[in-house]
Amino acid sequence: MDRLFPEPTMATIVIGEADDAILRAVNRMVYMTAAQVGRLLYPDARDENRYVQRRLRRLAEADYLLRLRELPTPRIGSAPHVFTLADQGRRYLTSRGIPLTSPYYRPSEERQKARDNPFMEHSLAAVDVLVAAEALCRDYLVTMPRLITERQIKRSPVRVRPLGRPEAPRVAVIPDAWFELTVQDESFYIALEVDRSTEGQKHWRRKVAALSAWAEGPYRGAFQADNLTVAVTVPTVARRIQLSEWTHEELSDVGRSELADIFVFTDASSVETEPSQLFFDHLWYPAGSASPVGLLDVPAPVEVVPEDAAGPVDDNTAAHAEDEEFAWALMDDEEGVGH
Repeated sequence: MDRLFPEPTMATIVIGEADDAILRAVNRMVYMTAAQVGRLLYPDARDENRYVQRRLRRLAEADYLLRLRELPTPRIGSAPHVFTLADQGRRYLTSRGIPLTSPYYRPSEERQKARDNPFMEHSLAAVDVLVAAEALCRDYLVTMPRLITERQIKRSPVRVRPLGRPEAPRVAVIPDAWFELTVQDESFYIALEVDRSTEGQKHWRRKVAALSAWAEGPYRGAFQADNLTVAVTVPTVARRIQLSEWTHEELSDVGRSELADIFVFTDASSVETEPSQLFFDHLWYPAGSASPVGLLDVPAPVEVVPEDAAGPVDDNTAAHAEDEEFAWALMDDEEGVGH
């Protein structure tokens, strides 16, 4: 049922289930584009995200979301806007007992971050993986009990001395995200690293040494987890092979070759690859290995109730369906008017 949430300085808007789901998703991910919201909440839509774009624009105009600058224009298509939670959206979720992923909020600072293209593109690449993970939970008997974003980890990072570097200062270990996936009562804990081919060998090997010290030391207590997979996404096959070799060499040099299996690399696109393939298929290569593995064991898919078994449709449900169809038709008509 739609609910009214008052806004003191702007016209009151109706926050329905669709808006509520969008606000919760943006809160979890911190930054999202219309395409990412569409993949997560409307995977079967075939309207090129027009419905989602209208929802996002409406929420932004009412100050529930902050619409940031467009990303650089791609070779094909238009540049997407990035959205993050704004004042009204934050108040709305807080009033419903939803913890905010980012308690600190300054619109000017968010706009400044959005002007940093490498930062924003990196952040959204991490969100692409997280959206795929949540979509997997929607379609299979997989759950995500915990998701901790990079921004949350930065608030209280664990500091370690990198393995094999006794004279080095302690460094904060901050993966791009950390999340737990549960399959048939077994939990898998994944630290996500998104590589965009910007780090040289020295920097990457130092990161591997720090992640290894983290995994062997304070990680288990800090995250209450008994296993770890460092999942690294890369843009190309060549980069995957390169990082895999550097990681294997670093672990060998510090005498921790047994940790090679916790570092896995894939060049599969988290956008173009189906979530089930990304997580279940053998697309991930352990450090120094040419034999790929899957991140998770394949569980049963979510059972879909056939329409005939769903029972009779009452008048209210039928009327609501007609209203939805009419609303979509109106949006399609308006979208075609000069833009």
